[in-house]
Amino acid sequence: MKKIFMLISGLILVFALSACGNSVETLRVLNWGEYMDESLVDQFEEEYDVKVVYDIVDSNEAMELRIKSGTTKYDIAFPSDYMIDKLRQQDLLNEIDYDLLPGLDNVSFKSEVSSLTADEAYNDFFVPYFWGTLGIMYNTDEVDEEDLTGFDVLFDPNTEYKIGMYDSARDAAAAAFLAQGYNVNTNITTELTATEDYMAAGVYDYFGTDNLKTLVQSGNLDMALVYSGDYFDQLYVAEEAELEINFAYFVPETTNIWVDGFVIPTTSENIDLAHKFINFFLDLDVTSQNADWVGYAPVLTESYNLLVSDEYGYGEYDNYDPFPAGTTRQVYKFISDTRFTRLNELLDIAKID
Repeated sequence: MKKIFMLISGLILVFALSACGNSVETLRVLNWGEYMDESLVDQFEEEYDVKVVYDIVDSNEAMELRIKSGTTKYDIAFPSDYMIDKLRQQDLLNEIDYDLLPGLDNVSFKSEVSSLTADEAYNDFFVPYFWGTLGIMYNTDEVDEEDLTGFDVLFDPNTEYKIGMYDSARDAAAAAFLAQGYNVNTNITTELTATEDYMAAGVYDYFGTDNLKTLVQSGNLDMALVYSGDYFDQLYVAEEAELEINFAYFVPETTNIWVDGFVIPTTSENIDLAHKFINFFLDLDVTSQNADWVGYAPVLTESYNLLVSDEYGYGEYDNYDPFPAGTTRQVYKFISDTRFTRLNELLDIAKID
């Protein structure tokens, strides 16, 4: 009987030790595609002896649905400014505990990034990740630069250019608002009605998203509404392939500046590890490698200075700094779901031939 008891006790101990040995913390991350150097995720896993489950979505709205459903309890997500605002209003975000981010002692956010969100109610709920502008990518072989006076060139009903429009209600409407002198966050009925007519009068050859940049370079489109990062993505691809650089990027005097950030959803079951992940990306070498891989402008002053130095060479690129002198910047805010539905109506009507 004693031998049997000892045997059973031994087996219990073995299983217990085995279970302990296999217990690895898991961090669940929700991000956009091609928006992080995943070798750095591997490095984080190795450094902290954890497992990262990395999921991808293609829109802020899809990100919101994933977080709200709670099916996967995400610890980190990367929404844009207006969605951060919306998630905060729905009590779906934890406040950031800056005491758990010692990396901030060694770096600083670019003053322009800080000023963009300094007055926003959601400022305590995110850490900036990347930023950029909304602008016009154009084929230099086809477009007369004198015609690039503002976003209005995209909506000219008499245009002779082949126009690509971003298939996003918020961005397409924002370009139309700005072209008419309205704020990107307008919710004035008369301005929305005027914009419906304005967008409907436009002549568009193609509605797309990530593929607009390649269509401009190939000459299938003369110009298109894109994010600054889309332009730089195509620029790096063309340079690596040693192709002719026959395209450029124009930032109108008044434009939208976007900021994406790290957030910690209230679904998180590992808040401390989530902060460690954010802190990991505050390291100068890590954030600079990540920005080099992604191609978007970094939010940290020290990283930006390094990337525009001779070591990385980004200083030779016009518009690498998304904050061009003299430009008026407007950041998206979440107004209401009703307004977003109205923006979708504007885009749907614009798509009708």
